[in-house]
Amino acid sequence: MRIIKHTLETKATPAQIWNVWKDVENWKKWDQDIELSQIDGPFQAGTMGCTKFIGTPLFKTLLTQVEPFKLVVQEAYLSFAKVVSYQSMKHIAGKTQVTFEVEIRGPLSLFFACMLGRFIKKKIPKEMEEMLKRV
Repeated sequence: MRIIKHTLETKATPAQIWNVWKDVENWKKWDQDIELSQIDGPFQAGTMGCTKFIGTPLFKTLLTQVEPFKLVVQEAYLSFAKVVSYQSMKHIAGKTQVTFEVEIRGPLSLFFACMLGRFIKKKIPKEMEEMLKRV
């Protein structure tokens, strides 16, 4: 079930954006809801980590797809569901289009979509604007 997909255009280069994305421990600087984020190895597919949002338990995460300067896919595991986050970018005519997308999958996906959907929808555009201020 798709929750939100939001795209922004920027003059920042893919390399500048990539440097912000791969700095996992500092995601909290542009995502005000993150209390802690870390990975247990290199920024590549297969690396496990964790994220803790303010007021939530610690979530285990997995980088499932990492294509430098193009795409990061991360999964966060909930009870009987997982949140799949996609961060992608395309460089077109001197500008970079950045897209964040969130999908919830699993047996309790409808429940979590109802519980988290409005929060995610409201949060992602602000989060993207803050992220772009870091490049």
